[in-house]
Amino acid sequence: MSQIHPLNLVIQPDDKETSCCLSSIGFQELPAMPQLLYQTVNNRELVSIFVKISQVLSETSQASSRFFLTRTEQKDSSIETSSRDYQNLLGDFLKAQPISTITQAVKYAWFFQILAKQQIFFHYQPIFNLSTGEIIAYECLARAKDEHEAHFSGYQLIEAALSTKLAYEFDELARTICLQSIANTKSHQTFFINILPNVISKDPASLEQNIKLILDLGLQPEQIVFELTEVEALVSCPKLLKTINRLRERGFGVAVDDLCACVSPDNYFMEFCPDLIKIDRRLVHGCSQHSLKQVMLKSLVNSAHNLGIRVVAEGLEDREDVEFCRDLGADYGQGFGLAMPQVTLQQQRLDFVKSSLRILSYTDPCTC
Repeated sequence: MSQIHPLNLVIQPDDKETSCCLSSIGFQELPAMPQLLYQTVNNRELVSIFVKISQVLSETSQASSRFFLTRTEQKDSSIETSSRDYQNLLGDFLKAQPISTITQAVKYAWFFQILAKQQIFFHYQPIFNLSTGEIIAYECLARAKDEHEAHFSGYQLIEAALSTKLAYEFDELARTICLQSIANTKSHQTFFINILPNVISKDPASLEQNIKLILDLGLQPEQIVFELTEVEALVSCPKLLKTINRLRERGFGVAVDDLCACVSPDNYFMEFCPDLIKIDRRLVHGCSQHSLKQVMLKSLVNSAHNLGIRVVAEGLEDREDVEFCRDLGADYGQGFGLAMPQVTLQQQRLDFVKSSLRILSYTDPCTC
């Protein structure tokens, strides 16, 4: 019976830095072909090794470096490169693929499981009237938990959806689960639901299905505000603008998310006039101490109000920022300093005189 030679993972690094990183996790030069690195593995170890590779190499290196698996004769932990093995190595090398083809799949294995088992759920973060302290709505924030009880934030879910090119599948599933969750609250309050414009522009029928589900669940259009992310897509797609306008005609609210100094608000006010704009936390956070942010905020708030658009200030974390945005005329506020996202609907209004705002780090990992 012929002997089965050990399995070797062979990598062609894209540069010296990549070679050093791979050497740090056990790879060594291949005899007779020092431009290649290898490590002897078994099938059970492959996943964990690719996980390590994804941790030590940048995404650029993972895309530029190539790998292949081969079986060659081995002696004293080194590959014996006979002429026959050398030819086999060259043949295998021609089939080499970018490391990223595996590391991406390994990195987001949890995401595929969550989609397959529909393990998405929602937390609700209150949006407050900055003048009265009353809760006027809740934003629905996606969360997930895998079979090992590991939790994933909305940011991680969106990143995984975009990286795996499953944004459509994620967005459609998340919207469906979100609407069912809202109905289960038995609340007549208003809810903000995030949607990706590029997704609905490719398949407007999916949004029509959501509208039907809303009505079937006994929810009212006035209870739902569709919050559009990826604002750069809004003015570049005429079909999308028509879809959004039809939503408004049917009684749904529309908000533009993450508006900040890096985009020109005139386009969104003139060509796409939403009911609300949400000013990004990057502009709001620390605004009470930052004169340039104050000028930009004032311009955004005034422009919006001149067109009858209400303004939500996101990322509010300390009392000074809350008071500045309130005095400036921002209609509503949202942020960790006002209320954390919770699995249940918070009912307590803000008392700006008696309450002590909770101050959390802007870089907190659960920001979305």
